[in-house]
Amino acid sequence: MVQNTINTSAAILVRAFNTGRAEMSPELAAYLLTVKLDPADAERANHLAQKARTGTLTPSEECEIDEYRRVGRVIETLKLRALNAIKASR
Repeated sequence: MVQNTINTSAAILVRAFNTGRAEMSPELAAYLLTVKLDPADAERANHLAQKARTGTLTPSEECEIDEYRRVGRVIETLKLRALNAIKASR
């Protein structure tokens, strides 16, 4: 099977969480719904997003914002799984 995704740590983490089909405990699901970026990271991500909108990101900032996007996808994937687990337990 040919894989077209880059093996970033975020992509690998998402796949790791998607391999097991064990049920998520309500406690874990509730915790995952509270996960968010540290305020300093959220501020930095917002700053980079603003620069991206104006087209003024440096190459290193482009790499950095890509990492924030990847981490955001992992967090959102985990939250979606948590929501699904909560719905399934009702």
